[in-house]
Parts: sequence; structure tokens; C-alpha cells
Amino acid sequence: MTCGGPFSGPTVHLLTQFAWPDSAPTALLAELLADRLQAEGMTARLVAGAGAYRESTRPPPATPLRRLNHWRGNRRRLGSTAREYFSVTQTFRRYLRAEARLGDVVIVTSAPPTTTGLWREIRAVGARPVYWLQDYYPELLRTIWDYPRWLRRLVAARWDRSLACWERVVKIGANLGYDGPNAAVIRNWPTHDLGPERAFIPKTALYSGNLGWCHHLPSLFEACEGLRRDGFAVTFRGDGRGMDHLPGWIQRGELLRTDAALVEAYWQAEVHLVAAHPEFRRAVFPSKFWNSRATGRRLVCTGFAGECAAELAAAQATDPATHLDRWVELVVSLLPAKAT
Repeated sequence: MTCGGPFSGPTVHLLTQFAWPDSAPTALLAELLADRLQAEGMTARLVAGAGAYRESTRPPPATPLRRLNHWRGNRRRLGSTAREYFSVTQTFRRYLRAEARLGDVVIVTSAPPTTTGLWREIRAVGARPVYWLQDYYPELLRTIWDYPRWLRRLVAARWDRSLACWERVVKIGANLGYDGPNAAVIRNWPTHDLGPERAFIPKTALYSGNLGWCHHLPSLFEACEGLRRDGFAVTFRGDGRGMDHLPGWIQRGELLRTDAALVEAYWQAEVHLVAAHPEFRRAVFPSKFWNSRATGRRLVCTGFAGECAAELAAAQATDPATHLDRWVELVVSLLPAKAT
């Protein structure tokens, strides 16, 4: 599916596995970035696969969207997921060979993680490659299989060699694993407009979103137990394998599919729960942190240690309203001067 009219001049292509109407965090962030670039007078195009991560009912982005067909797997099966990753990447490769042009800027997210080699197709046509590193997979793989340290070093070295070939690697947190000279940190930001502040329901705590491999369940449930002793009702609205391990006293709610329902749930909670994992400090930084922080509510953060704990402190001290500004500055610096 293609929305919008013809393109002229240098284009900023944003390639990511999921996009509207899906509500994967990478989809929401890519759409917000694309819309901001469009608002700044640039020509942007969203390019996404045809798979699904998390259903939602929300309005489409303002930016034209090109959806590409590929083999679609089952998210709950690792082999099937990996096959879909490679299929999406191959589809992106064909798109770049056909559509990328001299002077364009191509931003590729780490969803799927098999896209690190796409710099070849981008550079081959004289476009400028930017990798948006949301997850550092040599570390993230350890959440599934804690493979030997020697093999981890080999995988990381191969990943880092590929990342070094991109013009810029934008990390969403300073804790993420890649530290090459082309790396810069531009943190994420709230993905929902929360509107004016609303009253909370006293003694309520909320966890919303994915509860998966990179969340340390023992420390999270311990914090929930402490809230319970203080008289809080704790509700989890999420998906992922961790939802199957919730203690019986934690209330389970449906994953919220509409912006209005999600925003209402954010405001209703007096306390917001955000989880990380102390063993995987350089793999990810929780994207859900930014929406919860935007409410100004009390945050209970568990599983943060080392580099990830330092990044949490840095994120709490930043102004997320400036993060899209930094993206605009980066893209402008890469486009031909006459195009900006």
C-alpha cells in the first residue's frame, strides 16, 4: 500500500519492520520522526513490512507509507521470527536498490536486527546511511540463550564492524553496546500526546506494554509486593512471556488498543512500573519509560544496574522535547544544502 503523492528531490527514507496501524514502539517512533521531518519541509517516506507486532486502532501518520510484502512468521516461535527478519531485510534490500537515490538519507531501525548490512545498498547509490539502534542484539540474544563469552565477543565484533560502515549510528541510550566513532546518543521520547494532567486513582500502580525476555521478573515482582503491602492495587496490561508468570494477586488487564484508553490508564495510575534486567545492561533501554515519565507520576524502576542505571539517571535529567530537534539537526546535516 502506498499513501500520498509523488516524491521529488532528496528523500528521507525511514525503514522499519512495523508501521501503522501496528503500535510497536519502533513503529510509533519512526512515524513521529517522519511526521516531524515532513513538518520541517523535508520529503519523508515511511517504508515498512507487512507483519504485525501489536494491534491498535489509531489514526495513520501524515507521512506517506510504503508497505512491502514479505514472508510472515509467528512472533511466539523463535525460528519463525528469525525467518521473518531475514525476509523483511531482503525486501528492504530490493526496495533500496530500486528507490534510493543520490543525495537521499536512509534511516534504518534495528527492527528487524538483520538490517545492519544494508549500508551497502545505500552507499552504492550515493545515499547517506543512518542506523537507528533501538536494541543491541549481541547482548539481547543472551536473554534467549546465554551463549559463551568467546562466541559473544565474535558476534559483537561482527555486528560492530557492520555498524562502523554506517555514516551515523544513533543509539537510543548511552548504555547500548556499540561505541564506535560514528555513534551518537539521541534518546527516545513520549509516543503519545497525554494532554492535560488528570487526577489519579489513589493507591494504584500500572505496568503497561511488553513483559518479555529483557525484564527481570523477580525484582519487578518484589517491588510489586512492596506496593501491595502499602495498600496498592497493582495492574499489568501487557503481552509477552512474562505475563504467564504473574502472581495471582496482580490484576491482569487487557492490552489497551486505542490512544484514548492508553492515555486514560496512564493518568489513572498513581505509580508507574518500569522494568529492566541487571544481566543485560547494554542490550536495551525501556521505551515505555518515556510515556510514564511524561505523566510526572512516581516511577518505580526495577532491574536497572551498571550502565543501564547510569542511563536511567541521564534520561531522567533530559528534556525529551529536544530529542526530535536533535534528529532534525542530524538529518539536515546529511541532506544536500539546496534540499534543506
